[in-house]
Amino acid sequence: MGIDRTGGPQGGTPLTAEQQQALTKLHQAAQQMESLFADMIFKEMRKSAPPTSLTGKVSNAEQTFGEMLDTKRAEELSKTGALGIGKILEQQLRAAVVGETGPAPAAPAPPVPKEERTP
Repeated sequence: MGIDRTGGPQGGTPLTAEQQQALTKLHQAAQQMESLFADMIFKEMRKSAPPTSLTGKVSNAEQTFGEMLDTKRAEELSKTGALGIGKILEQQLRAAVVGETGPAPAAPAPPVPKEERTP
């Protein structure tokens, strides 16, 4: 995912070098967060599977290698952006990092239960 070099609501004001650097750091942090989340998913998936090995019992070396492999897979998955978690984090934190002023986007109103609706 590329970094948009323009800021502001209209998108016409170029970003300063400091803001561009902050956005690069934000992108890396969001990617790392997605990687941590994916790693946690992989660890939980591994816990749910029965421990099996070609030699019978899973050795400490096999367990360590499996954990390292899961971590590397999570890092590579986050680089692709396939889960989209990093992208969402980056979008939500962009205004705070760039220092944009103005109203924050309004959150959607919660649905009104049927019994409270008026005819």
